[in-house]
Amino acid sequence: MSGSPVLHESDAVEILAYLVTAARTQLEEAAEYAPLRLLTAAGRLAALIEPAAGAALRPLLAEISRGFAETAVLAGDPDGYRERLDGLCRSVAEHLVTALDLDAATP
Repeated sequence: MSGSPVLHESDAVEILAYLVTAARTQLEEAAEYAPLRLLTAAGRLAALIEPAAGAALRPLLAEISRGFAETAVLAGDPDGYRERLDGLCRSVAEHLVTALDLDAATP
């Protein structure tokens, strides 16, 4: 992973504001909206990071951006929704294993 910043302060504040206000909104919303709001934030963050991201990270960011849009459609299909979220989690985990060279850390 690169040590250079991939996010401007104003972009970070936008995501923080979204997360804080989404947390407050969630108090009155149905519970199933919480994952949608988190995925929306992940998609927005991916879009903000992408222009400055390295080549190794861009496929994951594209999948997250694509995934949050697809999961919004799948929200009416709990099994499909769960499968898509599981797939996104696997993709993030696989990226981290590669990016952090965790394969080498296991005996």
